[in-house]
Amino acid sequence: MLSILEEIRFGLGPVGPEPVPRPAGFDPDRVLATLEAPDDPDPAFRRPGLAERLVLIERGRAEQRAYRRDPETPRLAREESRRIAREDEELWIPRLVGARQGFRERLAGYWGNRFTVVMRGLALQLMVQPFHEEAIRPRLTGRFADLLRAVALHPAMLLYLDQSSSVGPNSPVGRSRGRGLNENFARELMELHTMGSGYTQADVTGAARLLTGLVVGPEGTAFDPRQSEPGVFTILGRDYGRRGREGFDEIERFLDDLAARPETARSVAFGLCRHFLADEPPEAAVAAVAQAFLSSEGDLMATYRALLTRPEAARPELGKVRMPAEYVVAACRALGLTGAERDDKDALRGTMRFGRILPRMGQVPFRANGPNGWPDVATAWISPPLLAQRIDWAADLARAFAGRIEPGMLTDAVLGPLADAGLRFAVGAAEQRWEGVAVLLASPAFMRR
Repeated sequence: MLSILEEIRFGLGPVGPEPVPRPAGFDPDRVLATLEAPDDPDPAFRRPGLAERLVLIERGRAEQRAYRRDPETPRLAREESRRIAREDEELWIPRLVGARQGFRERLAGYWGNRFTVVMRGLALQLMVQPFHEEAIRPRLTGRFADLLRAVALHPAMLLYLDQSSSVGPNSPVGRSRGRGLNENFARELMELHTMGSGYTQADVTGAARLLTGLVVGPEGTAFDPRQSEPGVFTILGRDYGRRGREGFDEIERFLDDLAARPETARSVAFGLCRHFLADEPPEAAVAAVAQAFLSSEGDLMATYRALLTRPEAARPELGKVRMPAEYVVAACRALGLTGAERDDKDALRGTMRFGRILPRMGQVPFRANGPNGWPDVATAWISPPLLAQRIDWAADLARAFAGRIEPGMLTDAVLGPLADAGLRFAVGAAEQRWEGVAVLLASPAFMRR
């Protein structure tokens, strides 16, 4: 079991509503040990895999072609696709509410946000959930290079960043159809996913030429030599293409080289430190995590250890604001909810309809505003209108589920020594129990991690 500070800063928040014996202080080994257990999500939240969804996408396309010929053609695959995508969205928060390995879930959320793919169009709506489950989750504790390969070559990423429409100008398809490069994927691969800085426009163009041939076919990612630009491309001072352009080999070599760059080490370190430590993390912390990344050749467990052993990780002051999804999950866990309450229409009063609640707080599930993902700083989430939505929801949640919860005990369970005397007084001064719980859930202390 983790301490309260560990559960808040590196997890999803303690489970209440009554306090349980917990270790004191902060122990990096204790947090890291949670990643050694198998990733064993609740079977109730198991979803169809990518292979099954690709078959459904092809069925939908066939039905659409038939529909154009005969508008009476039923589009059953389209309806099924929409149902699956809708369930993916509806189950996101309930699954986190009941999760047992908070640090793993936080890492999955962090990397999923760094490698953002947005539900845009029916095919992508079906691919986003398996992108997270099959590309990211199995590689959270391995090498960054392996994680990068998996996300960069996933059909969801290629569709989202328009890679299938990128054609080598001198390829057979480019010459016959007059089509050319689309640099979206190459640019975001270097800007957001790896280096962040230290490259030029010429490097982006060279990478875009190298990446031509990557397409999304009926069975997922494929390499189409008809779209592949021939030649040798110099990117970041290294040549690619001398070994030929018959498949993924040169592209994978380029991805491995990107993963090993010192700029990538710093970008990854800054992102992790910003997510877990502070909106503007100390330079010493970023440098230490970057060095661990480099010296371990991108070993993520070594990188996490460097993060967790920083003195900033153990400070009791809570400096990060929870994103809306994190806040909603923490509040539900605090009240001892499981996520199954979404089916209890009498008790809901709208409090568990997360697809409606989160957009009001500024975060539409699986639909970040762009490929840079959700912002990881307080100014993006705390404004008078957005804060009002949090407070209103906290009151509604407390009315629905906290009538019998003792507010003081709940404060001990979810904040413990991190709750100051002012908050404890405000919680205890409420006339009704649910009101005291609402004060706690709407407090600045609870909204931080």
